[in-house]
Amino acid sequence: MNQTLTPTAAPAPSPTAPSPPASPVSKPTRAPPSRPRYGTRVRRTPGAPIGRLGRLGKPGRPNTARLPCRRNRKPSPPTLPRAPPAASEWQPCAWPSPPSRAHELADHANPCANKAVKEVTRGLARQAAGTPTRQARALDAEAVAAIRGALNGAVETDTRAAVTMALVSVLSDGGLRISEAAALSWDDVATEADGSGRVTIRHSKTDAEGDGAVVAITARAMADLERVAFLRGNRVGKVFRLGDHQIARRIAAAARKAGLGDGFSGHSGRVGTAVRMTRAGAPTAAVMRQGRWASARMVARYTRGEDAAEALRYL
Repeated sequence: MNQTLTPTAAPAPSPTAPSPPASPVSKPTRAPPSRPRYGTRVRRTPGAPIGRLGRLGKPGRPNTARLPCRRNRKPSPPTLPRAPPAASEWQPCAWPSPPSRAHELADHANPCANKAVKEVTRGLARQAAGTPTRQARALDAEAVAAIRGALNGAVETDTRAAVTMALVSVLSDGGLRISEAAALSWDDVATEADGSGRVTIRHSKTDAEGDGAVVAITARAMADLERVAFLRGNRVGKVFRLGDHQIARRIAAAARKAGLGDGFSGHSGRVGTAVRMTRAGAPTAAVMRQGRWASARMVARYTRGEDAAEALRYL
């Protein structure tokens, strides 16, 4: 954990040399939920004077680059590129990704491309190799059925229960992120002739161009949505009328009430989509389209248990 980069003498800037021009890091390059986190992390970066979000002054140097490693903890690979919540927890290791991205957009040399930084990052990844990454439990078909049973018919008369069931169904079918579910409006939901539905996702964190996407949901999930509209008496505004954190808490509470235990979160729907489609024999490309994953690696991560179980067919 106490790996450090050997400081290298940096050439002193000439007193008469002008500072590199501050280049704007365009806000549209990051999704709204990410901007505050990126701004904080960039401003905390040592060795690179930072003003407001999106303005990078002098570029940093590799010997001032830092990687967040919480004290007395092993870093896990997914957290290696991210900055910590407090500067006091920093250990000098390697460069966090938001300042790295700021350097690239400001047309400065990226300090994390330095060989010493890469060596330290690889070393920390090896240290963390034995630390399992936590993955949200899947809202698969069995979990959705258990939650439906636990609500015990309350969905027919209670709006809160109906919203919970519709939320679970839509996230499990469509693989929506909680931010996408929170932003979903009735104008984005359409019913097909066979009773299934089509949900238009207008913005997402992986849709930098704002092209949007359309995903299918089952007739059962569509019926759950229609029940919500019936109990409210309208199809106006947001579908779920919940914020990101409220959605995550609602899913976790519904799973516990159904006797499924802990481990469910706002990400459980996406894991459930990948698991359900993989179990049904869907090709990876189809799973990627439904979940809007750009890489098959994420699908493989979510379904690694399913891949392992496949061996049982031949044992």
